[in-house]
Amino acid sequence: MTKTTRTPRSSRDLRTLLHVPQHDLQAQVASRLERLGFPVLRAAHGQLLSAIGPEGVRLSDLVTALSLPKQTVGDLVDDLETMRMVERFPDPDHGVIKRVRLGPKGKVWAAEVKRVAAATEARWATRLGSKKMKSLRALLEELAATVEDRPSTRVNGARNHKRG
Repeated sequence: MTKTTRTPRSSRDLRTLLHVPQHDLQAQVASRLERLGFPVLRAAHGQLLSAIGPEGVRLSDLVTALSLPKQTVGDLVDDLETMRMVERFPDPDHGVIKRVRLGPKGKVWAAEVKRVAAATEARWATRLGSKKMKSLRALLEELAATVEDRPSTRVNGARNHKRG
């Protein structure tokens, strides 16, 4: 009988540690959305939908938020528009520019994602304890704010990761 070798938990790198809860959350969301009859979306579609606020967003702002080429973001919006998840509308501040907002189906999608995320967070709080979960959330909020504030450097459209 062959025994499966697992990496000792203490030697897992940060990428792996962040991936485990992210994968759990994504699996919960995907399962719920599938049960509701939503199409299976690529990760980039989900990221794009999540980047759209209540007022909608300009395509150029989506390009920045997703760090993807304009053509790619346009193609993703086209895909989601075909699925009736998003809709384009004229920007009220600029007649030529279009904004993208969640369509009725996209609003249901977003509400379900929030609902599942809240339920998953509550499940984790039950496992960790509410004090630890509050600490984890506070640390993740702080880390996200720190990472988002850091300007990214790009070379020829690709991220330039400096090594220290």
